[in-house]
Amino acid sequence: MVLAPFFLAVLVAAQPGPSPREGAAPPAVTSSGPVSAPPLVSSDEACAAESDYAAGFDALVHGQEAQALELLERVMQVCPGHPYAPELARLARTRMEPGARLAQDTLARPVVAEPGVTSQEGPSQQARASLTVVQTLHGITQGVMLCSISNCQDGRAYVAVALLGGGAGAAISMLATRSGLTRGQAAAINSGTVWGFGYGLASGSSFDLEGESSTGAVMAGALGFTGLGILVAEFARPTAGQVSLANSGGLWAGVVAGLVMATQSGETRDFIAIEQGVVGAGLLTFALVGRNLDISQGRVLLIDAGGILGGLVGLSAMFLALDSDHGDALLVGTAVGVLAGLGTATFLTRDFDAPDNTPTVSVAPAAMGRHGGMGLAVLGQF
Repeated sequence: MVLAPFFLAVLVAAQPGPSPREGAAPPAVTSSGPVSAPPLVSSDEACAAESDYAAGFDALVHGQEAQALELLERVMQVCPGHPYAPELARLARTRMEPGARLAQDTLARPVVAEPGVTSQEGPSQQARASLTVVQTLHGITQGVMLCSISNCQDGRAYVAVALLGGGAGAAISMLATRSGLTRGQAAAINSGTVWGFGYGLASGSSFDLEGESSTGAVMAGALGFTGLGILVAEFARPTAGQVSLANSGGLWAGVVAGLVMATQSGETRDFIAIEQGVVGAGLLTFALVGRNLDISQGRVLLIDAGGILGGLVGLSAMFLALDSDHGDALLVGTAVGVLAGLGTATFLTRDFDAPDNTPTVSVAPAAMGRHGGMGLAVLGQF
């Protein structure tokens, strides 16, 4: 009991005194030199411009590099020792380079066609060039045939009229397409010209035309079908794939019908007349079918290749199984092979025009882990 007051005094003396925040103000600094401003941050982990940093990070993630760079540079001015802002600012500058922007836009732009909607072609200088070439040849041919009907006696007259026709075809093609022309429109007009010549030549045989009448039929057929092609190009505005599909439909319909009819005896005139009708029906049918299809010219060419290969396989199979004396069987086998090849190629190329499955990839900064660490994330559609 005697030592109790002594121990009590020792414990009271050992208690910590009041802190500057709780007690009196700390003693004033009485230095005669200049007073420097305290640092804005006590460490690299905190920053007064953290809101600008978060906004810059979000802008960089959303592809707004210019805004992100401005905000991050502001952060670096306030907080020179920020652990992440300099690297993100460097990434923003890199992504603002023309080459990097082009690569990013190319990778980040998926091409997805809406179901049931056919793709629309844009104007093409190549389309104007192809139209000009074909119509120049068309004009030259028309000039020669016109001179033939007019009984030109001098060879120079043929040359002059051919030159006049070719120049007219080229000039009309270039002047009429100054506002632009798509590949499908050019293909429709050129196809009309080619089919017109074919129908004109066939009409001479089916109607027993001779001399000037036959030449006039060819001229009229070429001009008439060219005009029909212009109407299709102007109002239907088909794509190159749709025009190719219609041409292939007419061509293969005529081939198969010709192979089958060749097994029967008959007049040549009747044969050609039926061929004209079948080809016309094939053209019209596949033109109507193609209106609801988004098909490319490349796929049509592959289907045509399948028809050629199928016909060769059918002919070869029948030739090996029989011999060359069975002509009708060879023709029928070839026709069956053509149909089988076309059907097989159509099935095998069903995904030819599907969107590219190459993943869409982009690189963006991202917060990693629970403690807010930074990193680069690779984003993509797989």
